[in-house]
Order: sequence, then structure tokens, then C-alpha cells
Amino acid sequence: MYWFQPGKGLVIYPKIGDKLDIICPKAEIGRPYEYYKLYLVKKEQADSCSTVMDPNVLVNCNKPEKDIKFTIKFQEFSPNYMGLEFKRNFNYYITCKLQNL
Repeated sequence: MYWFQPGKGLVIYPKIGDKLDIICPKAEIGRPYEYYKLYLVKKEQADSCSTVMDPNVLVNCNKPEKDIKFTIKFQEFSPNYMGLEFKRNFNYYITCKLQNL
């Protein structure tokens, strides 16, 4: 379940085993392209839209020539040493930063 909350953005309540797809759309040729980097941050950083303290880049939508889909799997243990791991009943925060190409 998810919804936008005023002043808080999108709030979701995934369960362990759920997946979240983030899609970076292909840009129109010849048009300016803005893209976002999404960061996994601490609550204080999310509240201030900051990415300066120990940023963990989740998604980088920097390939305007192709459609890209990122899938985040909410799992307690990852078989990949670089994989994300999420604890039950713990809040996680994602913020973004606008980039220009």
C-alpha cells in the first residue's frame, strides 16, 4: 500500500519479499533531459532533502537514450555482497537530487 502525504512525499509500507520497480523513462531526442539520482538516507537527510552525509545511491537515471527499470527487493539478507538488506519494522528514507545532461 502506498500514498502521497503532504510534506512527506510518497509513503509505502512494503513487506519483506516485496519488490519495488523504479522506471527511468527514455527521453525525447533533441530535448533537454533532466534526471534524478535517488539516495537511501537517514531521516534527518530526508527531512531536509540533503544528500551530503554518507550518501548511498540507489538509482541513477542517467541514460536518456534507453528505458531503464530498477527493481528493489525488500529482503533481510542478500546473497549479493552489494545487495540491499532491510530490517522488519524499521523506517527507511529515500530522497533525490535533480541532475541535468
